[in-house]
Amino acid sequence: MASPPGQTPNGQANGPHSVSSLLSDVDHVLRRGLPAGAKVHPTGFTALDATLIGGFRSGELVLVGGPAGNGKTTIGFQFARNAVAAGGHALVFSYEHEAHTLLERLIAMEAMESLEGADAVDDFGISTAADVHSVRRALEAGSGGASLDALLSRLPGGSEALSTLEGYGDRLHVHESSGATTTLDEVGRIVREVTAASGTAPLVLVDYLQKVPVPGTAEEERSTVAVEALKDLALEVGAPIVAISAADKEALASGHRMRTHDLRGTSSLAYEADVVLILSDKLDVVSRDHLVYDLGNMQRFRDWTVLTVEKNRHGRGHIELEFAKDFEHGRFHTRGNEVKERLIDERVFTT
Repeated sequence: MASPPGQTPNGQANGPHSVSSLLSDVDHVLRRGLPAGAKVHPTGFTALDATLIGGFRSGELVLVGGPAGNGKTTIGFQFARNAVAAGGHALVFSYEHEAHTLLERLIAMEAMESLEGADAVDDFGISTAADVHSVRRALEAGSGGASLDALLSRLPGGSEALSTLEGYGDRLHVHESSGATTTLDEVGRIVREVTAASGTAPLVLVDYLQKVPVPGTAEEERSTVAVEALKDLALEVGAPIVAISAADKEALASGHRMRTHDLRGTSSLAYEADVVLILSDKLDVVSRDHLVYDLGNMQRFRDWTVLTVEKNRHGRGHIELEFAKDFEHGRFHTRGNEVKERLIDERVFTT
């Protein structure tokens, strides 16, 4: 039940309200055929949406953490892609990657999506869809004057990917952000601008939190100021904001399983966030007995990422889900499961 900033659903100024007036407001909204609650943005990951009771909600701040290389940017960008593929809007602030790098991932992702099923693999089980590297090579090699459509048509699934991107391209916005100039004020201005232009609040991705400049603050205070401001912005515009968070150096030590308290910053990160998701390579966090008695599990576990729902303000927390990696196409497989194997907090041996 998103309302204009500073107003209730019936247009009155913010202030104390009796329960009777709130009931009247809800009844008014329902009679207009509108949902009388937060707008839900499905993540597109079936098991995660079930855990979150539908997906991310308007006004929520979601933190995504994990060691380097475990797919934090991949899953965050996939959240944004899935939002627009479902008919919504999304806005990505990328402090780490240029826009064309993300575009290459999108093309590969959509090429694979278009061929999902029997046509997606050859007789040896190898994917036939254009991957990120083949898309990058094609774009960097130049076209000799050919159009983008003609260039991508040479890649398996390329034409279908372009058609899909053209279908939702106006609803997915990518901002090449700078650690020097894309401040919290600038982030807020752009989010409000996109919200006003589209008529609806987008899912917002900030990649990543510790890169957002906060002038006049010490390094240890920066994350606190940033996360508090992003939470206020999420509530103001009625958007879910997903922020990728780096880990403290101590958390990256060999054998340590990352948790919420390992996110770089103070305890305010866990306090302000409505949802905290931690990504871990399955091989790094599975119990030793699953490896000692079946060495074949090593390779199988390398192909999976464990996503731990450490905090979920509106539902179950401390849930362990697993999703298969498909980094060649810039994505995870969206059909996941709850982890059946026993996981541990600290690795007590090296593999």
